[in-house]
Order: sequence, then C-alpha cells, then structure tokens
Amino acid sequence: MDERAYVFLDPDGSQGAGLVVIVQAPTGVVYASQVGGYANEEREVEGFAIPLFNPHHLNVLKLFFGGYSGNPIYPGTSYERWQERDLQALAEIIGRIPLWQTNRDKDEPASLEFDSARLQELTEGWIPILTPYGPGILTHQNCD
Repeated sequence: MDERAYVFLDPDGSQGAGLVVIVQAPTGVVYASQVGGYANEEREVEGFAIPLFNPHHLNVLKLFFGGYSGNPIYPGTSYERWQERDLQALAEIIGRIPLWQTNRDKDEPASLEFDSARLQELTEGWIPILTPYGPGILTHQNCD
C-alpha cells in the first residue's frame, strides 16, 4: 500500500491553478497534473509545492505553448522535436520568473532556470527547472 499523500492539481480544470513550482524532494507528498496539450497526459512528482501568484508569467507561457496549437512536441504530431530557437525562448521566459529563496533568517531574490538536461520531460504544463532549492517541475494549466 502506497502511504504517500497524493494531490492532483486542479483535477476538473475549473480552478486555474496558475503556476506552481514543485521542488523534487522526498516529502511523502506526490503532486499530479494533466499536461501535454491535447495529449492529455497525466504526470506526477514527489516534492513540495510553491505557488507563484503573478498571472503575467502564466500568460506568457500560455502564449508560448499556444503556438503549438495544443500539440506540443510529442511523437506522432507535426512537432516531433524541439527547435533550438524555441528552447532558447522558453529558457528566457523561465529565467524571468522570480522565486525567492527563503529561510528563517533571511529572504533572497532568485529566479528559475530551465533544465535543458531533462529535455525529454518537457511538454506543455510540465517544464523541468532548477530552483534555489534543487531540481523541480514548473506546472501550469494545460492550454487544451
């Protein structure tokens, strides 16, 4: 029996969960989300979630992935591999998203970084990133 807590972000798609960073860590809590545009794939990762409250960054990501008409890179679609210019644009978008590194003594501004070493994980609504806390996933509401 799996004892881990399971949280599906925005299960019926009506809440618009916004941007959520899930820092990968052995917390006993698994977060899941529907991703991949029209592929309607479900993915999950264990860690802790940090909600991001600025809707501007969500809108920019929706515009980026909207260019794939609901069919981001996926075998069998017209977009079967990422173009370098698209990866660079995505890295720039991700690099402008702030995520403060906080502890009980001080708070420091930081930002996210696109993790191109995990490119095979990248799809709409599921972006591999590096955070001040370690590797993670940036999730957002799927555009389908």
